[in-house]
Amino acid sequence: MTGRWPTIFLLWLAGVLAAAQLGKMAALMPAIRADLGLTLTGAGLMVSLIEAGGAGLGSIAGILAARLSGRGVLAAGSALVAMAGLAAAAAPDAALLYAARLVESIGYLMVVIAAPSLIAMTAGRHSAAALALWSTFVPVGIAAGTIVSGLAASLIDWRPILVFWALAVLVTLPRTFRLPVLAEHRQTGLTLPPPAVWALALGFGFYTTLEVGILGMLPAYLAEAWGFSIATAGAVTGATSAATIAGSVAAARLVGNGDSARRPLALIAVGLALPAALFFPGFPGEGLAAHLSGAMVAAAVIVANAISGLVAAIAFARLPVLLRRSGASLSLVTAANGVFAQFGATGSLIGPPLVGYAASRWGWPVVAPLVAGLSLLSFAGFALGERLAGKA
Repeated sequence: MTGRWPTIFLLWLAGVLAAAQLGKMAALMPAIRADLGLTLTGAGLMVSLIEAGGAGLGSIAGILAARLSGRGVLAAGSALVAMAGLAAAAAPDAALLYAARLVESIGYLMVVIAAPSLIAMTAGRHSAAALALWSTFVPVGIAAGTIVSGLAASLIDWRPILVFWALAVLVTLPRTFRLPVLAEHRQTGLTLPPPAVWALALGFGFYTTLEVGILGMLPAYLAEAWGFSIATAGAVTGATSAATIAGSVAAARLVGNGDSARRPLALIAVGLALPAALFFPGFPGEGLAAHLSGAMVAAAVIVANAISGLVAAIAFARLPVLLRRSGASLSLVTAANGVFAQFGATGSLIGPPLVGYAASRWGWPVVAPLVAGLSLLSFAGFALGERLAGKA
């Protein structure tokens, strides 16, 4: 397995650089709003729009990509993200910036379908640990995007920062074409993943709705409600996203490779319930807010995300397990990743504008009960997936 880790890390890095395109926009949104006059809801949509391709085409793209070269899909996706990023940097108004983000979303979808499929094929029986690592690509990417972009935004205009991230995503491109043949495994027919995968993806979709919704709007929340500067809000958001890695690492050690659903579901329950409770001091009402400082609020959100990292890691690790328990071939992993991308992207697309709309309509404290409700729906999806796999 040792010789395969460089390939796994390369694929993980491709995902991180793609996910940084989500974080960059969250950190730069205060500056973009001031420049282009976006509403809070419109700003949330701009942040999450990179997920539009996955939300609309994820399942179909996964089925089609299973018949193509994973290396080719990954390379084409990275190139498309870079070109769209350059177009976004040159956009003179909000309409063209939205259009560039839509194109960027197609490239992002190609990356997040191809990379985990190649990782699963490369890792073999160690796929649970490798996919737990893959599950950190979004928090690490968002952390990198928000921290670097937030700090840079205090020094330069937002457009050169978009150029930097467009070029950064090309870092892995030369080595992508030299990936070992063992990472390739194509599907010859058009086969849908089993129902257990769709239910698991549904739970993951509700999770990404709350997770990306919080991260996407956190800079705006900290700036508006607590007076944080753009750089500080970006740094806190980056730290919040990076904290998720702690839960992912814990999940990799705790979940195991067995078929039993009891331990994974228990860990998912912890990863959803404790953060939901912590978001109440993270987004406090007027009475509680009077006794809290901005630093205490930020700490509550960071700890909540550290624990919630359990959820994403277990979701990705359980994907090949549920395929096996359902009697499906591992060659369906690319199509299954397409389903995951569809539900995850839908949640990520809905999350920031949903949080932005709720906050603008009822105030920031409403975010906490909103997260609690989404957490319940998420757990129901995960539990249904395990139940369906058990019946199969």
